[in-house]
Amino acid sequence: MVMASVTFMQAQKLKGDLSPLSGQKELNVVFVYDGVTYDGDSEAKFFKKNDDHDDFEQWKKDWTGEFRTNMWQPEMLKDWNNEMSKLQAGNYPNAKYTAIVKITDIDPGSFAGPFSQPCKLTGTITFVPTGSTESFAIITFSDVAGNGYQMTPVVEHRVKFAFSELGEEIGEICNKKIK
Repeated sequence: MVMASVTFMQAQKLKGDLSPLSGQKELNVVFVYDGVTYDGDSEAKFFKKNDDHDDFEQWKKDWTGEFRTNMWQPEMLKDWNNEMSKLQAGNYPNAKYTAIVKITDIDPGSFAGPFSQPCKLTGTITFVPTGSTESFAIITFSDVAGNGYQMTPVVEHRVKFAFSELGEEIGEICNKKIK
């Protein structure tokens, strides 16, 4: 666990200042997947590699919809909020500030017994006044890995574990930086 924290701390950079969030009770969070790649490959190539699902068209639809909104994002927010003592992150469109979580790459990992690889996420979290595009802080993260002890052959679950880890780590950073 210590190694995972050290790896994350080395793989992320905070640019700017999170102090505007001080005294706030809620933080709106929006997720953006525009242009996301999968281990460097385009989404189309990723889907072509995974077209062996029983109901491929339904799985593809779930991948870009249901899994994101009802599995990955809630898991990240749950763990983000578990780490923060004063501020709650979530769907708060009337909050003064918004965090834009932009996922740029998802390395889905692999399942191969003891040789399994966890999913890894890369992207940015940009903090802005709600309704504005001018940021006051940006956290860049790279290769945030899901818990290696929770390996599963189900790719969407490996992605969920990486989102969980990202939420935990971002929550810790926010909790430390917001007074």
